[in-house]
Amino acid sequence: MPGDACRVVMLMMLFCGGRQPSVQRQTYAEVPVIAISKLLSFLLREGALPVKLSAIFNFQSLISVLLLLICTCAYLRSLVPNIIDRNKEGVLGVFWKCARIGERLSPWISVGCFFMAAVVLFF
Repeated sequence: MPGDACRVVMLMMLFCGGRQPSVQRQTYAEVPVIAISKLLSFLLREGALPVKLSAIFNFQSLISVLLLLICTCAYLRSLVPNIIDRNKEGVLGVFWKCARIGERLSPWISVGCFFMAAVVLFF
């Protein structure tokens, strides 16, 4: 492990080490971002960092997360409706919309939950 840490530090020095931006449109604030992205892509190519996909890129995980979000919002709205109902617009309005979907489409959501439980358990 200490060798890997030294290698990462040396790579960061190589990518960030006092170079000026090559393109005139880049500002000095963009140079570390570009250097870090180059470093991460190099480490991923070399196999030094494990690649893990998020739920967005795995369809089964995405459906599971959406079903859990809908069920949780509908359950919370049944317990404490004031928390969900006061945020109908904006970013927090997503939770109100999920609660509304969970209430109106509850038979379909429950079928989806049973289907996803079977997929997770048996496949």
